[in-house]
Order: sequence, then C-alpha cells, then structure tokens
Amino acid sequence: MSLLDNILSIFGHKPSLPSAPRPPDNAQRIYLRGDRLVWRTISDIKLALVGGDVSITGKTLDLKGAVISGKGLRHPSNSQNENSPGIVIALPGLVLRNGWVDDVPGGIVVKSSYCSFERLKFTRIGEDALSTVGGDADGIRISNCEFWNTAKGDKSIQLNQAFAAIISDTLVVGGITGIRIQKNSYNTKGVNCILRSCTFHGCETGFNATANAIVRLQSPTFKSVRKKWVLSNGAKVIEN
Repeated sequence: MSLLDNILSIFGHKPSLPSAPRPPDNAQRIYLRGDRLVWRTISDIKLALVGGDVSITGKTLDLKGAVISGKGLRHPSNSQNENSPGIVIALPGLVLRNGWVDDVPGGIVVKSSYCSFERLKFTRIGEDALSTVGGDADGIRISNCEFWNTAKGDKSIQLNQAFAAIISDTLVVGGITGIRIQKNSYNTKGVNCILRSCTFHGCETGFNATANAIVRLQSPTFKSVRKKWVLSNGAKVIEN
C-alpha cells in the first residue's frame, strides 16, 4: 500500500478503483434460465447454453468470448443473499474458459473436483462470484481470470474446501475480502492453497484464511488494500 493510500485509509477515504470492463457490444449473450442452472453432464451444459456459438470438446467448454448472463434470473434485493440463483457445477474435471460471467447473482458454485476456470471475466459481482461447496471440490484451478466486485460486495472467491487449490495470474478488484480460504468441519485432508502472481486491488482485505489453512504466496501484488491478509485458528502464510 502506498503512503498516500495509508493516509487516506486513516481518514476513512476509500481510494478510487479502476473502471470495470464491459463485454463488447458485439459479444454473444447467452441468457441463463432458472431451470437450467445445475450442470451435471455435458448434455446439461448444452441445454443451458442452447443457441450459443460455443465450443465443447470433451469436458472443455470454450465460450469463444461469449457472455454468460444472469440478467433474466431472480435478483434478491440483498446482493449478498447466499440463496441467490447461480450456476452449480457438479461435473468433475470441467474446464470453462475464454469469456464473461456477467450479473449472475449467485455466481458459480463448484461441487466437483479438479475443475478449471481460465481467462474469464466476472463482472457485476454481488458476492461469491466463484465458490466451492462440500468435500468433493478438491483441486480447483483458477488462472488468468478477473473478478470485478461491486462497491458493497463481500467476497469474490470463497474456497470452503481448499485442498490442492491453485489460483494464478488472477486479478481481484473491490469487495470486502478478495479471497476467503477455509476448512469445512468434515474436511480431514487439511487446507492448502497456492496464490501465484495474483493482484488484489481496492479490497479491504486481500485474502483471509482460517482453520489451519496453509497459503503459499508467490509474487503477489497489493494495490490500495488495507490489509494484505488476515489469519485465524492456526492458518499460516508461506511466502516463496
């Protein structure tokens, strides 16, 4: 954090954030429907994205620059409502890449192991643009993504089961906490997460970790961040 940002934070002034990008006007929009939000199979995905010019090869979904839009979904008055509708991924090993996830109130909820998210821009985030749930969401990979949180947003990424998680070359802007890393009560594997070459901009806290989590921090960048990280209940950071 710069000297100027430190001075401004003392007086309660929040530094200005960069303007969030918007999808190009000519980008293809794929509007989600409330009855097609759970992706257990490739067939589920094809139905959810019907009419969209995307590429599906094996378990790799390439959006080719398209926008997955939640504009038509129910938006609770409280943007931090954890029951907000979102995409549920229950297909192990799914790779989602090259596009936008815009205005999806419940974000993407991952319930399967070793799913990857590459070159995606998450915009108009209320809370938890990307989160993991349950004991089967090991090994998540997030790379070259951007998370643009709203001014009142809580977290951008919530890793409830952070076993063998890797987040690399990713930008997190705004929100109270950029990334939360924690252990579920039934997790017997322990928690470990690598944060590699990630940038945190304008978050109150870059990331927080709890419950004996081990966070390996490699080449981070913190801009206008009040606290780089907060640790509790035995969590630790290893910088290398």
